[in-house]
Amino acid sequence: MQKNWKIGSPDPQAVEALRRQGGITKLCAEVLVSRGITSVERAGAFLDAEALSDPFLIMDMDKAADRILQAVESGERICVYGDYDCDGVTATVMLTDWLTYAGADVSWYIPTRKEGYGIREEQIRQLAEEGVSLIITVDNGISAVEEAKLIRSLGMELVITDHHRPGDVLPDAVAVVDPHRSDCPSPYKSLCGAGVVLKLIAALEGGDCEPALEQFGDLAALATIADVVQLDGENRYLVKRGLQLLPNTERMGLLSLMAVCAIDLRKPITATMAAFQLIPRINAAGRFASASIAARLFLTDDPEEATLLAAQIHTLNDDRRATERVILEQIMTEIRSHPQQLHARVLVFVGQDWHHGVVGIVAARLMERFGKPCFLLSREEGEGYRGSARSFGEFSVFDCLHACADTLMRYGGHPGAGGFTVAEEQLARFIEGIHSYAAKAHKVMPVMTMQAVRALSSQDLTVQNVEGLQILEPYGAGNARPVFALLNATVQERIALAGGQYTKLRVSKDQQQLELLIFRCAPEETGIVVGMQYDFLVAPEVRPFQGRSSLSIRAEEWRIAGIPQAQIIAAEQAYEAYRRGEALPEAYYQRMCPSREDLVAVYQAVSHEPMLLALLCRKLYAAGMNYCRARLCADIFEELSLLSYDAIQDQVQRLPVTEKRSLTESLQYQKILQLAGKTVSD
Repeated sequence: MQKNWKIGSPDPQAVEALRRQGGITKLCAEVLVSRGITSVERAGAFLDAEALSDPFLIMDMDKAADRILQAVESGERICVYGDYDCDGVTATVMLTDWLTYAGADVSWYIPTRKEGYGIREEQIRQLAEEGVSLIITVDNGISAVEEAKLIRSLGMELVITDHHRPGDVLPDAVAVVDPHRSDCPSPYKSLCGAGVVLKLIAALEGGDCEPALEQFGDLAALATIADVVQLDGENRYLVKRGLQLLPNTERMGLLSLMAVCAIDLRKPITATMAAFQLIPRINAAGRFASASIAARLFLTDDPEEATLLAAQIHTLNDDRRATERVILEQIMTEIRSHPQQLHARVLVFVGQDWHHGVVGIVAARLMERFGKPCFLLSREEGEGYRGSARSFGEFSVFDCLHACADTLMRYGGHPGAGGFTVAEEQLARFIEGIHSYAAKAHKVMPVMTMQAVRALSSQDLTVQNVEGLQILEPYGAGNARPVFALLNATVQERIALAGGQYTKLRVSKDQQQLELLIFRCAPEETGIVVGMQYDFLVAPEVRPFQGRSSLSIRAEEWRIAGIPQAQIIAAEQAYEAYRRGEALPEAYYQRMCPSREDLVAVYQAVSHEPMLLALLCRKLYAAGMNYCRARLCADIFEELSLLSYDAIQDQVQRLPVTEKRSLTESLQYQKILQLAGKTVSD
């Protein structure tokens, strides 16, 4: 599905005033104005992030600190109970590390992904047998109401630190430290689990956050980026400080991990580098083996052990990538065999023994690729089907799962993502329920929207102008890397990089030459034709290269120039509704129905080489051809074995003619003629 590009036009007067008063570049001022920041005061408040507020402003922080210090002083056995993602791992390491150096009798536990999220009864009983008297949860526990009762009944006590939203009932614990408690007076609520632990450590040291930041800011920054919490206010400050600390970290595990990522510690480390290089490897441990490997990596002081563990995590990340590719290829093969699946409002794919640790990642990739919410399910022996879903816009994964609750064994999530388990006998009902919910909740499905600050000329893309954007970093949730539109650029060359994993384009714009990079996409997968004009959404940045600042321009999205966006989106929506068998107004059928002249024009325009359908439409646009009619022409010729259509690349290709075929043989043609009230003679 075509994505909706929204290209802004920031108020020139507001931009000029902010540029002049703030001493920033025009491009930077345009980004701020496009985000509603029009005064120097507001810009300063955003750019100069606040320091961390008093940790004791979080409800129950004093109780938590007092109880933990009491346990340390009296030699009680303590267990830090974490989670298997980056946030949970780093939070576990931070608190365990602090307690160890404080002289506590401390152990830690992180469940495997198979065990599932949160504290479990069997592990509680095991900890009781081991003599643990105090359990401290990090990045979990806020929903552990029944488990808290069990802990108390076994003679242990519980301190909860979490950042997830609580339910109506809080667990019975010595302290429940969660900024999202309705009675919590803390001024900042958006901390991740490791952020809450950082403040707990500050409270344990008397309330000063600076020593805790110096010691653990590097790990807390990684967790904050990984958990996709808002990068504003205190989180922005925490990430900026933590990224500054990373190149000089004394933590052997982090040094070894950055080494396997080939990160140059002489250069600044950005949030983007952390998000795409460090964090996936940390998460790979929990996805493909055990998150305890990552925890051990960050806790070790032994350089040799750190090197071995970092190498192991690096290998696990390679395994994760390979597994993603296998699952994606299986799904692409299925789409090629059954392209009608792409007409659905929501994409649903079912597989066998797909690794649960990556199905969410694959669902996100498919959502981005096809512009539709995506649900992936994998059959697991004896467990039914486990799945993950990803969405965008107004289509809520959680609401959809809730509407299908009677078919699910368990589920959870939020509007953009969710996880669920389906009993084998309920699979068909669940899939039917997804499509039913989508049809009832959204007569017209949301279209994925891409936001650009404004359209650029090539003169805007200078090192100095783009370099001025660096004060907006760190980028992340709530402060996305700014994207701009580069319109009507002519592609002059298409080059494969890194063995075909990436693509470099040489383009001309305003009589100047530019180079664009496309990541994770081989040249042939781009569909880009040399010599044609395209519109691009680009993210420019400045990188050091051979001692100089060099401009790097990443292409995020692209489309053939000159095709009206609104028309093609409407045509795609009408075509898909038609293919789903939904009733359309009669006038739609008449506009959709191809004439003999249309069919001849399409057939003559297509060659024996693959051609993008969008390019075909552009060629025939002057003659009134639209995407919907072009697709129907392709369907008719495909039925007659005269053309082939690749649903994944949205390409058509002429096939060798082996026998004479008549249009009257096409059931597709007969159907649209009938609905449009026409006959073959028309």
